[in-house]
Amino acid sequence: MLQYLRFIVIISFTFLVATPVVAQEKEKKKLEAKRRKLKKEITKIKNYLDKTAKKEKSISNQVKDLAQKIDTRESLITTISDEIVIMDSEIKANTEKIRILKEELAVLKTEYADLIYQSYKNKTEESKLMFILSSDNFYQSYQRFQYMKQYTQYRKDQGDSIKSKAMKLRVMNDSIGVMKAQKQTLIDEKKYEQEQIVTEKGKQEDLVKKYRKQKNKYKSQIRRKQREERALKKQIEVAIRNAIKKANTGKGTKKSQFALSPAAKALAGKFESNKGKLPWPVSNGLVTVRFGTHPDPMDKSLKISSSGVRIATNDGSEARAVFQGTVMEIQKNPQNGVLTILIQHGNYITVYSNLESVFVTKGDKVKTKEKIGVIHTDKITGKTILKFQIWKNVSTQDPSKWVFKL
Repeated sequence: MLQYLRFIVIISFTFLVATPVVAQEKEKKKLEAKRRKLKKEITKIKNYLDKTAKKEKSISNQVKDLAQKIDTRESLITTISDEIVIMDSEIKANTEKIRILKEELAVLKTEYADLIYQSYKNKTEESKLMFILSSDNFYQSYQRFQYMKQYTQYRKDQGDSIKSKAMKLRVMNDSIGVMKAQKQTLIDEKKYEQEQIVTEKGKQEDLVKKYRKQKNKYKSQIRRKQREERALKKQIEVAIRNAIKKANTGKGTKKSQFALSPAAKALAGKFESNKGKLPWPVSNGLVTVRFGTHPDPMDKSLKISSSGVRIATNDGSEARAVFQGTVMEIQKNPQNGVLTILIQHGNYITVYSNLESVFVTKGDKVKTKEKIGVIHTDKITGKTILKFQIWKNVSTQDPSKWVFKL
């Protein structure tokens, strides 16, 4: 009865522990993948900063670049902390399993010792034979013979069970050692990232001190960049509205929406079905400015608005179409001569700005990932930045919701 109750307790504990362990393992793998991704992003940012450090003269850009690096490090530290919590939970659960295994092993060894003692008392073959021959009848003799067989098998099973439990115990002890070593590695990594943040925040503070001396000049630069952003957005919107007007002539549809042919409607449907799965508009890059309105890292009273994303990439890099479509228009900035390509996908338009040269002309059909132009590299800052936008009719969309892991 006691053995039965012990068995029920062990089975119940195993069931209760197993369910959260499976969930924890999934979360652990998710966090490990996130940590690897963040470390890659930090490496990208570092390479990007090292490459442009000598040419970059703008204090504001330096502060923004450092802010992006610090934010990524802080995300990495949070991820590492979450991993450590899960690892602590695993170590605690495995420690409890080891305690139960030790108890089971102790019970098995005690029972096995009793078996050995009983076997020793009745060790001779004669005694076994006499036990069988002293039966009152054949049926009793057969039962005794079967009992002897079962007793021998039980003794063997007990020995095997002890070996198995001992092996499991060694494995569990080894796994505890491995997990503790992994935890220490994460703790060391977290400490390193925290030290790097302290260093980078120190650099950032030095730059902010310089900024305070040039505050008016900086604010003037921000306002100029925002005017350029609004002008680009307006230029793109005018082009889209003109295309809508041309497409809708005589069809009596809304002025703000494309009248779609069956083929264009099907293309738009395919574009929508690939939301979150579109390829990047560059083969290798780092997002430096995201969609929407954000406070400026130098001066929180200033707001930075972006109609799309800005992606830093390598010198000589080429922009590529994120989906099949038709080149709707190619625009040229009258101030600096850089080019913008608008590609139509039904009632969706993808926009690729800040190009040095283009490989397509208006009306061309393009395929997904087809190279469409060379991205401009700023001679002063040394930065190669693609400005990428997605529009639905005359409304801007957040590219991070459309492009895979943007």
